Amino acid sequence: MRAVGAWLSALLALAGSLAAAPSAAESGSEPEPAPPAEAVLVGSSSFNQPFGHIIERELESRGYRVTRKGVDGAGLARPDYRDMNQVLETLPIGHGTAAVFVYLGVNDAQDAWLYPEERESAGLASVPFGAADWDTVYGRRAHSFLERICERGAHRALVLLPVDVNRPDLQRRLERIRALQAQAAAATSCAVAVRTNGDEGRFEDDGLATRLPDGFHMSERGAQIVWQRIAGQVLQLLGPTTR
Repeated sequence: MRAVGAWLSALLALAGSLAAAPSAAESGSEPEPAPPAEAVLVGSSSFNQPFGHIIERELESRGYRVTRKGVDGAGLARPDYRDMNQVLETLPIGHGTAAVFVYLGVNDAQDAWLYPEERESAGLASVPFGAADWDTVYGRRAHSFLERICERGAHRALVLLPVDVNRPDLQRRLERIRALQAQAAAATSCAVAVRTNGDEGRFEDDGLATRLPDGFHMSERGAQIVWQRIAGQVLQLLGPTTR
């Protein structure tokens, strides 16, 4: 009987302590806020210029913590010059990454250099732009690059297709590149292509040039126009803001 009484007393004491414990609301403590969503920008030198800065500011204003990486001469055609897969591995992309913005292609309107394992018996080191094999190589590389972003845990990869440029020969080549990038994105598990076009033949706005003298980098005004054009789709793809 003494053992039963001791056990009953201990049980009642435990019940009393649980009943007396204040809840988080009663104690006035607040639950810790969730960490900010992560966003990563990776692409060519345009991400070091107004286009990248505008996107970064817009994301930060919505509560995202942004990592931005622009690489001069970046692309997928010449990994012997800039291997963007190596750049990608250095970026903080994981399951906490809400979105990765990719901007590549303007530097890709050239022959594609082949990795040794891509070369056939002829041993050719490159494939000329415009050849059917070029499309195969570029499409495969674009898909692999984007799918790697998905595999690392990013919720969404937003492929901002190359903008219209004030160089007719390059503009024609970029149409091919845009189509291949869009096809590659559609075949991945998380990537979506976002068209940026709408400036061809109109590279001035209220007397302000929308492209720099090289014809393909955006001026501040040009970058604003492109962002305004794509912002609705981009924000819809991102979902509710974090603030």
